[in-house]
Amino acid sequence: MYNMLRDSGYFVETLGSPFTCFDASQYGTLLMVDLEDEYFEEEIEKLMDDVIHGGLGLAVFGEWYNVNSMSKMRFFDDNTRSWWTPVTGGANIPALNELLAPFGIAFGERILNGDFSIDGEQSHYASGTDIVKFPGGGYVHSFEFQDNSESSTTRSSGMTKESSILGLTEIGAGRVVVYGDSNCLDSSHMVTNCYWLLRKILDFTCSNIKDSVLFSDSARISFPMHEEESRLPSRRTDVNFSVYSGVLGRELMCHHDSRFEVWGTKGYGIQLMGRNRRLPGYPTTGLDIDLNSTTKASESKKIHATKLKKNSSVTIIQEALARVWTFCVHSTMRRLICQFSSQHNGWFQL
Repeated sequence: MYNMLRDSGYFVETLGSPFTCFDASQYGTLLMVDLEDEYFEEEIEKLMDDVIHGGLGLAVFGEWYNVNSMSKMRFFDDNTRSWWTPVTGGANIPALNELLAPFGIAFGERILNGDFSIDGEQSHYASGTDIVKFPGGGYVHSFEFQDNSESSTTRSSGMTKESSILGLTEIGAGRVVVYGDSNCLDSSHMVTNCYWLLRKILDFTCSNIKDSVLFSDSARISFPMHEEESRLPSRRTDVNFSVYSGVLGRELMCHHDSRFEVWGTKGYGIQLMGRNRRLPGYPTTGLDIDLNSTTKASESKKIHATKLKKNSSVTIIQEALARVWTFCVHSTMRRLICQFSSQHNGWFQL
């Protein structure tokens, strides 16, 4: 995907700080792909404001998450002479659901596999999840897939079931898209890529260009999709996730890969720790006010992405769970934002 963005004229740089550390009025879309970590409460609140009031676009690519399946993946590693068990699934769906809750969106716990086609484009859905909550008036695409989750009753019988995997909607001043699989964006795992879908998604979230197939009347839902909160995927209670997380037990802080003016602070729209900083010759931004509450989304767009390191050792996994961002600027000055996770399909602990 990185190469596709570069070939399409995007510039990429990294930022390993929370959502509060970028000024969303300068960007068009936040693209989040296969994420495993948790989120600070301030990040959830800021992202909600950025989308609803600031007009920021949001595109989320999820992954599988099923506690029963993870529990049965425990194995003995001959190299370390110890038992390993997954810390989370391909993505941290409970955390993503908390992030998406203000928009009325949630992923489920199915592990889906199969092939599908949209407008003649063939794609493979590899260990993705389903969408179980989505706001009315949005556009949802569903297909038949094999459910391989351990809690599924269809696995033993080999039956398939129609599941919702792609949802697109306008929320407030912003636009939100969710898709339940990220393998089609990962060159190390993909069977077929879905770059064609990513381009259509970014056209919508950045420029409100609606593809006639993705936004067909047949895909529009009149009433909200609903799932009881008690039936949504839950976190594992037998794993101390704080050992691996860059959020749990940590303090919200902007690091040196964010703008200089927010170094050592909690970021934009939050009471700062210390005084504002500025480089010689550059104006100081008033960071004690919410930059997104009254700012219209800029017509120029940006992409911001996060990619975590791929490594199987536990010490590197702890480091890898620290989120890293990547900015991509289109040659035509359309701006987007993307966030990535590692290429693991789940973290393991000793």
